[in-house]
Amino acid sequence: MRTRASRQGGASGPGGGDWQRGPLRGRLLALLAAIPAGRVTTPEAIAAQLDAAPAWVRTAIGGLSEDELQMVPWHRVVAVGGAIGRGPWRETQFARLVREGIAVSPAGVVQDMGRVLLADLANLPRHQDGRAQSSHPSPAIPDGAPRAASSRSRGMKDRPGG
Repeated sequence: MRTRASRQGGASGPGGGDWQRGPLRGRLLALLAAIPAGRVTTPEAIAAQLDAAPAWVRTAIGGLSEDELQMVPWHRVVAVGGAIGRGPWRETQFARLVREGIAVSPAGVVQDMGRVLLADLANLPRHQDGRAQSSHPSPAIPDGAPRAASSRSRGMKDRPGG
């Protein structure tokens, strides 16, 4: 049985070419740019809109260039349960979400997902040619910005007796 990723080009990416330059990547960047401030979405919601695999979406976002990281609000993409990334941009993602008014726990989990989650990307504003309209770009976070406190355990919940 072939997976969705294999139908779309497998390791070389959607469209059969280099995944970093394909038309699907352009659509991904347009969707990211259209996510409004104060809202978050998931790789699964983006994948459903692009008819791509969520794993491809995660890989593509993880492979954004330094310039692209400044141009699109990649920090508004979180895991289904609200967890933010674990990579080198974790503190930046944490700080940007908090600056937009999104509550994030010290463990790195977006609070009140029911209020801030943008699950249906089909209703984002569109250009006449069908591309998603860009929301206001997120401000660049200066190097001297306060860093979020690290948590000893990611995703740990308050549990009785635990």
